[in-house]
Amino acid sequence: MSSFCFSEAHEMFRKEVRAFSRKELAPGAKERARLDHYPKEMVRKIGKQGLYGVNLPEEYGGQPADWVSVGIVAEELARVDFSGAVLLHHAEGSCLTLAQGPKAMQVEWAPPIIAGEKIAAFLVTEPDHGSDAAAMETRAIRDGDDYVITGEKTAITYGLQADMGLLWAKTDPSQKAHGVTCFLLPLDLPGITKSRFPDLGWRQTGRASIILDNVRLPARYRIGEEGQGFYSVMGAFDLIRVLLCLEAIGMAAASLDDAIAYAKQRTAFGQPVAKFEGVSFTLAEDYTMLEAARLLCYRTLSLRDQGVRHTKESAMCKLLCPKVAAEIQHHVLLLHGHIGYTEDYPVEQRLRDTIGLEIGDGTAQIMKIIVARELLGREFLPY
Repeated sequence: MSSFCFSEAHEMFRKEVRAFSRKELAPGAKERARLDHYPKEMVRKIGKQGLYGVNLPEEYGGQPADWVSVGIVAEELARVDFSGAVLLHHAEGSCLTLAQGPKAMQVEWAPPIIAGEKIAAFLVTEPDHGSDAAAMETRAIRDGDDYVITGEKTAITYGLQADMGLLWAKTDPSQKAHGVTCFLLPLDLPGITKSRFPDLGWRQTGRASIILDNVRLPARYRIGEEGQGFYSVMGAFDLIRVLLCLEAIGMAAASLDDAIAYAKQRTAFGQPVAKFEGVSFTLAEDYTMLEAARLLCYRTLSLRDQGVRHTKESAMCKLLCPKVAAEIQHHVLLLHGHIGYTEDYPVEQRLRDTIGLEIGDGTAQIMKIIVARELLGREFLPY
């Protein structure tokens, strides 16, 4: 097993990102969390700081780093601004996918995504095909120099606000996973209809249903060859899942900080509630579990930096971290009592948003299948 520890450069970078987040993102964060959109000026502010381009090509506005540094950005942004943090894995994942396409496409789209001028969405999930992505039904049929695309994508994060989507569709339904192709889809094309989900959380990011009715897309927007799309998105998920987990950890860490401060100053029976073991032991257990989850994430990113396959570790992160984070948010809310149940305190928003992270980009059940497959071999899969 590979060891991991943060370097001095990592610690310095964390301090820089945390200082930026506290100064530029924390003010007004509670008020923004009640909006039904994420303000474009905030996207640009994070992009201008260079945080959407960490470890991406300099020629497109990125900056040299490693994947551990990208994880640091995810965690620190989520401590104060979850919706801004979500756009990090959208930027990183979309630029990695674009790198498999034509150079002209990368030149056109990667710089504005990194700069925070454009928002990218991932169009994978369908109404009847979430976990079983290979069974998607959206069709892309070649017609001369275009593809004609028909189908529906659902639960699309930032679907209403995105400027473009990375779309996965079937070009050859008879080939199942080998018949899936990836496209860049500008979301202002004729034939595209969007509608919003009335969700429990993720209110600023929003999730949308996107209906594609004979959308005509020039063939130059295809990414890679026909039939190669499924495996490109699965590779991107190995990164995206870890970043999602660090976003959950960032929110949980912020709530734990709030809980510790509250436990020291809130009194009951003539003394701070932190003196009661029912409070202090829960905080100790939560801090321990959060630190274990955090280190699993960073070790996984370290494996990626070393070029080591990390599908199992990524799935382990997604299996463990959102669950741990949701439990911590619940404990913190209960510690605050009735005031924790109000919108005056951010823990209720963090809990709602963390629950969404338990679902997106792979449920716990699917993660267990992946880990078991990696441990036992594909021949022992239940399907």
